[in-house]
Amino acid sequence: MPEHAGAEAGTRRPPCPRLSPARGLAVSPPNRRLPRRAPPSGDLRYVFFLLLFSLPAVSPSPACSAAAAVRFLCNTVIRGLAKRPRLPGALSRSSLIFRRMARAGVSPSGFSFTFLLQACAGGSLGPGSALGIQLHGAAVKNGVLLGDVCARNSLIRFYSSCGAMEEARRVFDEAGAGGIDVVSWNSLIDGCLNNGDVAEEPVSWNSMVTGLVRNGRLDAARCLFDGMTERNLVSWTVMISGYTQSGQPKEALSLFREMQLVHRELNTSAIVSALSAASQMGSLNHGQWIHAYVRRKRVRMEPSLSTAIVGMYANCGSIELAMQLFQGFKPPEKDLSTYTAAIFGLAMNGHGGEALQLFEQMRSEGLEPDRVSYLAVLCGCNHMGWVDRGFYYFHSMVDEDGIAAELDHYACMVDLLGRAGHLKEAPDNVIWRSLLNACRIHGDAELGRRVGEFLIESDRLHDGPYIALSNILVECKNMGSAERVRQTMRSRSIRREPGFSSIEVNGVFHEFAAGDKSHEKTGEIYRKWEEIAGEIRRFGYAAETRGIGFECEEEEKEIIIGYHSEKLAIAFGFIITEDGSPLRIVKNIRICGDCHNAMKLISMVFKRKVVVRDRKRFHHFEVGTCSCMDYW
Repeated sequence: MPEHAGAEAGTRRPPCPRLSPARGLAVSPPNRRLPRRAPPSGDLRYVFFLLLFSLPAVSPSPACSAAAAVRFLCNTVIRGLAKRPRLPGALSRSSLIFRRMARAGVSPSGFSFTFLLQACAGGSLGPGSALGIQLHGAAVKNGVLLGDVCARNSLIRFYSSCGAMEEARRVFDEAGAGGIDVVSWNSLIDGCLNNGDVAEEPVSWNSMVTGLVRNGRLDAARCLFDGMTERNLVSWTVMISGYTQSGQPKEALSLFREMQLVHRELNTSAIVSALSAASQMGSLNHGQWIHAYVRRKRVRMEPSLSTAIVGMYANCGSIELAMQLFQGFKPPEKDLSTYTAAIFGLAMNGHGGEALQLFEQMRSEGLEPDRVSYLAVLCGCNHMGWVDRGFYYFHSMVDEDGIAAELDHYACMVDLLGRAGHLKEAPDNVIWRSLLNACRIHGDAELGRRVGEFLIESDRLHDGPYIALSNILVECKNMGSAERVRQTMRSRSIRREPGFSSIEVNGVFHEFAAGDKSHEKTGEIYRKWEEIAGEIRRFGYAAETRGIGFECEEEEKEIIIGYHSEKLAIAFGFIITEDGSPLRIVKNIRICGDCHNAMKLISMVFKRKVVVRDRKRFHHFEVGTCSCMDYW
């Protein structure tokens, strides 16, 4: 008999260890039976030893279900230990389980490295550093870092916690643009800030600010920007662009003003960002001031700059000036984007025919339209209610130019069909919200109810479907159903976006909400509106109260609807501006029917042009008519 076989036959195997929650590992006497106890809940030591002494050998094949189960159990325990770094021996136990996985023939996954690296980052510096470096090598050997961004982020955080920022940057840089995410940027930036690893030269600071801006951490970026000892043009441009792209135009323009005081010569990127901010606000005064700077400093006119100038004037309602400038730009100064901005401007300002003519002119000059250019044309057809032309350009985009239709194109087509009264033709599985708005325009309560109920259940957190359906029901005098829709909205804690209107006077924006009494000229504003309302009543104005969604006297309804935000803005404009000068209002939601009727009469009675930019489009009120032709 072989020696090892005899030894095995003549020796008793020691009893399996049992774990006592109070005393740790203990060996039970062989002849003594211990009372059965329920396994302790939440005791990581118990789980650790249970897993350690019961880990079976499994097939290393990826398809082996036993290997997957063991891997999951090990990762779970490692993760639990990583979350409790102050537990004595947590890091060594995590490492032991990781090694036992390999001995059992179970290859570690990305989660294994992620959780263990977290344990290294949170554990003691000496052992954790050594183990983390070994894990980095193992991760590279196993190819984990090639496709697992979570493991890479954990490695960046590990090196940052050890103060090894050079290694953290190397791991970050090796990933490339496709291998990093928001967490990657945050981990690197936080590591640099915590370790004071920001060089004094502006290039290093600019990289940090850029990373914070890209990840939407504008407050942190501004704090870092304000703390810079030296700022160059790039520093200012990144911060201004960040504010503009995140929808904070006031902050962008304020910072642009500061930049001009520091730098006598501004770069094109900063100017384009500032023009975009003025465009977002509808601030013609700011936009004109920036354009004047461009002319005064003879800034080289590049396509990006000409596009921003045309877009700014168009989005501020000065479409005539926008087109005048567009025609003055020579071919090297404008490109496809400039044409698209002009087409969009014409479409949004109610000049659909001219938008289509410009599109055809663009094609005749050899510029191939892209998906954005076609979207601009479809918007022009939409606002004019041209169904046949809309379908012509839609099919031209798909069939002739081979451009795949995207969600915005379908939304525009559904909106076009709905607005033109072709409700049954709109595909009921593409853009329901546009169809719901069409039901409101045409008073189709039954179809509106079905579409609205579908939207409320499929898009439960968006306030738009609730409000649109409630308004449809109110206008059809179905008050009970409208109240139930509002009760559902309240029960789901969904708040309606408050409406407000703003008017710019001498470079200062004055903002009003419905029934607003916070302005310093409140008394004068309300008296002026009563004066305006009294005058237009003589020409047929009567408050349209169908949209009031609760029962009250007609007189009370007129009071409620009589002080909408755009009416207060108009009244303030009458007070503060010269007679006959145009009034420009920016409203964050759709203008209501009553205010729309009032604006038409105001433009006729007082012989003043009124321009209102709401969420959907521009309304140019002149001599009693609107550019939307009452089609919005």
